[in-house]
Order: sequence, then C-alpha cells, then structure tokens
Amino acid sequence: MVSKVFLFLLTGATASPLLQSRTNSINWGPCSLNGTLPIDCANFTVPLDYTDLTSNRTLNLELLRVPAVNSPSKGSIFFNFGGPGVEVRTSLAGRAYLLQALTGGYHDLIGIDPRGTADTLTFQCYANDTEKASAAPATGTGLTNSSDIAKGATWITNKVFGKQCAKNAGENGTLIGTAFTARDMLQVVDALGEDGLLRYWGFSYGTLLGATVVSMFPDRMDKVILDGVMNAHQYYSGPEPEAFSDADMAFSAFLGACLASPNDCVLAGNKTSTQDLEASIWKMINDIKYQPIEIEGSIVEYITIKSMIRSSLYNVEKFPGFAKALNGLLVNNGTQYLEGAAELAALNPPVLTGDSADDSPYGIHCSDKRYRRSSLEEMIPDIEMLEYSSKIMGDNSPVLLSMCAQWKMSAKEHYEGDFQNIRTKTPVMLIGNTFDSATSIKGAFNVSSGFVDSVVLRQDGFGHGSLGQASLCTAKAVKTYFMDGVLPAQGAVCAVDVAPFSGKTFDDFLPELGFDTSKILEVKGTE
Repeated sequence: MVSKVFLFLLTGATASPLLQSRTNSINWGPCSLNGTLPIDCANFTVPLDYTDLTSNRTLNLELLRVPAVNSPSKGSIFFNFGGPGVEVRTSLAGRAYLLQALTGGYHDLIGIDPRGTADTLTFQCYANDTEKASAAPATGTGLTNSSDIAKGATWITNKVFGKQCAKNAGENGTLIGTAFTARDMLQVVDALGEDGLLRYWGFSYGTLLGATVVSMFPDRMDKVILDGVMNAHQYYSGPEPEAFSDADMAFSAFLGACLASPNDCVLAGNKTSTQDLEASIWKMINDIKYQPIEIEGSIVEYITIKSMIRSSLYNVEKFPGFAKALNGLLVNNGTQYLEGAAELAALNPPVLTGDSADDSPYGIHCSDKRYRRSSLEEMIPDIEMLEYSSKIMGDNSPVLLSMCAQWKMSAKEHYEGDFQNIRTKTPVMLIGNTFDSATSIKGAFNVSSGFVDSVVLRQDGFGHGSLGQASLCTAKAVKTYFMDGVLPAQGAVCAVDVAPFSGKTFDDFLPELGFDTSKILEVKGTE
C-alpha cells in the first residue's frame, strides 16, 4: 500500500524517501531517571531534517527502556503519553510496573522524548524566565467566554505570543512536527535489530502520532493500540469540536457517582438529584465568573474552577479531592476548598497529561495544524461553534485554535492522506471511555473507520484513556492483544472494577494479571 506523504521544503513541495539513521545500533547504559522497575537509557542520532537530502545535520534522541520482566522477550513496545508535550521517558519510568503488567511482561518498553519536548530540540518561545515573566497577557484572556472582551484579548495576546515563538524558535518550529516524530520512531525500530516492525501504545495525542505513523508506514506496523483517541482529521485541519463533546456528560456522571457514594463524597451533602447538584454548581461558577473570591490570599476566579474541572475528570483518583474543593466553594468553607485543591495538586502532574515545562504543546500542535485565519472576525464562527460544543470546555479550546490561526511556522512535513483504507499486518486496536472529557469515544470510531479490520473497545467508565479507571476486562484485552495478536470482538464493552470514590487503583488488581507485586514494592522502595 502506498500512503500519501507530502514533504514541504522552503523551495516548494516534493516527496522524499526515508533518510537512514546516522547510527546503526543502540548502546543502552545507566539512567539518571528513577523508575518503578529497572530501566536503561541511551542516546540515538537521527537526521535533523528528513526533507533535506543533502544535509549532514543530526538530532540526538534520548531513549529509555524498561527491560522485559519475563523471558524470552517478544520485542519492544513504544509509548507516547500525550500532550503534545508530555515527556515520555519520565512518564514511562513512573508507570513501568503497571505497563509491564498490562502488556504481559514479555516486552521491552521503549520511550522517546519527541521533538520539541524535554531536551530534544526543546521548543521555547522565550529566551529565559525573565523574558517569559515580563510577557504579561492582555486583560481578559484565558477563556473566550469569560467576558465580553475575552475573544479580542485572546486573539491579540496569541498574535504577540506567536511572533515571540517565531523569533526565538525559528527553524526549530518547522522540525518538530508529528510526521518527523513518526519517522524517528521507525529509525529506532530499525536500530533495535528485532523484526523491523513497530509495536506501539499511544494515549491522547499519542493516538494522533500513532494514527499518523500507521498511515505513513502501514507495512511496518505490528500491534498498535490507540487509547483515548483524537480525531486525526480535525487535529490537522482546524477546529476540534469532537474532542470535548462528551465533557458535559462526564461531569454530570461524576456528580451522579458522587451522590451514589454519600459516605465517601463530601459534595453529596443534602442534594438528592444530579440535576439539583449540577444546577447549584453552575450557579456558583457563574457567580464567581462575575465576582471572583479570595481565600487566604488566593484568588479563585472563573478560569480557576473551569481548569480544575477539566483536569480532575481525567482520572478517578482525583475525584475525592475534586469533590472536596467544589464543596468548599459551594458552602463557603475556604479551608475545605484549600484541602481539596492541595489533594489535587499532590496528584499533579498526572502521568498522561502533565503540564509541560516548555512551549512544545503549542509548537507541535500549531506547526502541524493547517488552520490559519487573517482576523478575529474571520474566526468568530469557529469560536462560537466550539463554545456551543461544551459548557465545560467550549471556551477553552478556542484559545489554542486562535494561537494556531496566527502561527508563523509550519512543519516541513505533513501527512496529507485521508486516513482511509489503511491495512496493517495486525489490525489496530482502539480504546475509548464512555465518560472521557478530553477525547470523546466518537474519535475512536471515526479513526477506526479508516483502519481495515480494526476494533474499538469501549471501556464503560471515567477518565481520559483506559488508565483513568481500572478495568480488568480492558487490561486482559490489552495483554491478549500484545501477547497473541488477538483483538476483542467488534462491539466489545468492558466494565470497570474501581468505583470512583473507593480509593482503589490499578495496583490492587495487579496480582489478577499474574504480576508479582512483591518485586514492584521492592523496587519502588529503592527510588
């Protein structure tokens, strides 16, 4: 099968073959990172610019490996945990024991910090922290529906920010696109000296990277899982209303779960219905929107609460602290609010959605996206469409879109195919949660429709991706897929095994996956 790949040079559009790696093997050695299992690290050199056939410039990739805990090894599985911008190596090291258990323990697990992230061609829009601190945003920015001036303020602030990024990042902003990162992965696959095929598990943005590498190199794919799936068409082309289209439903379901657990969810209070509780919360949010409050020197405003809701719905481990913080605001108990906020902060950055220390989330996304607009007026219909798509996230997603609309850099390579009729050696497995606030399960079905014989597994629970709420059914399906290449049945649905306010996590179920937890505890104790 021939996939459509267009490479954009400064002099125009042309096609290019895959350049070969500058090194032929990987030398694994000691690693400075801490992990929950033994880990190795390595450096690996790849071409800096795959579109420049005459260049000798290279890029150093930092790799991390979690060796298989059982033998013989069945090869390597690559991971990407989202963002874009999440540092893969630290995320993989931190959850190595869980991911070994879920994949069967017979694979080496590989993490690469992608272009633009961590120390790999780090994308920074400011020369230093002083310059960044002095770049104060315009009044009213943050959410496009936060005030009657917010849209205009957001537009002009992102215009200035985009110019700043182009000034400081320069050429780097054209070299960090997803297509180049896909090529980097294949370079590492070749250097591993295994079977020359990619095994991969991607979460959130990692599903976009996965869908791209699958479509670019379908004949090089073995087993691929896309988990918490982004709509690849919308990501590259413009507004992404589908992503957050289930956020409001997820929030309502969270409140329903709270009322079903009154002994463990302080927010339940005296409310008797989800509708009443939700109405009281939205009234509180609307009041604070127009009249922010102060709690022990901290200002709580509209964006504070909306951001808290967004991040807290990613994982059920956050639900108790989230409920406590919301209840503190509802009953004017500042101490309770601060306690809940502190509990949430202790769980951040979350493994799959950590805040980035650099500007890679903007650089990668906007350099990939082909959406450009010349004025705010031209963009207003798209902003209003996104605002209408979700009460919770509808006025957040236009912020990034308005940045991309004015972006000065474009990735040198874009995948220009249609993600359709892609046939891989082993059909792709996709996973979506019923109550995923960041990537609607619609994305999984939309992407699956273009991958021949692929299967969508619906996990009937909360969270952004399958790790947001433990399910033995899903875990066993993942293990069976990576171990034996067997997919779930079409239309399969997995129940979850951790109640939202139970306090239990995946760790409680590892023995049922046949994983020796005594070794994990021993290793974790030496961190």
